Amino acid sequence: MEITFIIVSGLVLMTAFASGFDYLTKRRNRLDADTKTKVTRIEQKLHDLENTLHERDERILQLENDLAFLSRLLEKK
Repeated sequence: MEITFIIVSGLVLMTAFASGFDYLTKRRNRLDADTKTKVTRIEQKLHDLENTLHERDERILQLENDLAFLSRLLEKK
């Protein structure tokens, strides 16, 4: 009788530990997937902001060139 109790208790404990570790692994993987999704969104936003900044820098450079050209035209007169 005692040996049966020991065997059944061992099987129950092994199942409980396996289920617990499986749950923890799945939870960690889910959190990793959520984190990867958030990082991807942030990287895309950063890329968009960098493109916008680059376009504005180009516009400012063009405006400075136009202003310099107009200044030279006015100085000649």
